[in-house]
Amino acid sequence: MAVAYKECDLVDTQLPRIVWNDEQHLLLIGRTTVSLTATEYRLLLPLKSNRAVSYAELAYKIYGRELDKRTRTMMDKHVDRIRGKLRGTGIYIYCVLGYGYFLLPEIFAANDL
Repeated sequence: MAVAYKECDLVDTQLPRIVWNDEQHLLLIGRTTVSLTATEYRLLLPLKSNRAVSYAELAYKIYGRELDKRTRTMMDKHVDRIRGKLRGTGIYIYCVLGYGYFLLPEIFAANDL
């Protein structure tokens, strides 16, 4: 049985210009300044590599420990808070199901959801 695929437009994966301030844990995205906690900043920093980063890699880089259920729950809560702070900047932390996170341009405007 043949499967028909709908043709879609390609999504631009180019992130807007982001200035990273390591000392103050700030991001400057366009004209918007985003203030992060030290932990939020450490979590977001590996994602600027333009690749998906595994949960295990993030757990080690952020918390200095192996991935377990408790660490994954903490990480998910931090990601939720970061997503809120990034809302409207044009970037979003996407989940790669079963693997980790990826920082990409925000595809949908809030009123499109």
